[in-house]
Amino acid sequence: MDSLRAYLDRFVADTLDRCTRCGRCYDACPMTPYARELDGASPPAVVEGLLPLLQGAPGSTEAVAWVKVCTQSATCIDACPEGINAMLMLRAARMGALGSLGGEAQMSSTEDPLFFRKIEAFAATQLTPDEIEQWHRASPGERSAS
Repeated sequence: MDSLRAYLDRFVADTLDRCTRCGRCYDACPMTPYARELDGASPPAVVEGLLPLLQGAPGSTEAVAWVKVCTQSATCIDACPEGINAMLMLRAARMGALGSLGGEAQMSSTEDPLFFRKIEAFAATQLTPDEIEQWHRASPGERSAS
């Protein structure tokens, strides 16, 4: 059985070989409007800036911003005309941006270990915009009590 690192190395090599940098995965992402650094960004340029992260090398500011807002919605997977699992590509790029692939970290891990679970909870509960705003105004202690 392969190690996780061997699997990841094969995935990265395949992705770098097949990715045409078309940007369709970026275009399909519902989260890009939530990062100011991505305003007006060129989808092909963001993808081009993301690929070095897969090898533990520095990525572009825009690519790191995209990695930060990714919530694993998986909408990017079907968008890829080359059949690359773009969601996994972003997960691997996150590892690179965190410094877990041997390079220098370009971002820090979220301080809140429940960050993605909270996103899932928001989606599942279908809070109104007013309720979400109220939740954001609450202190962390008040949030966990509710």
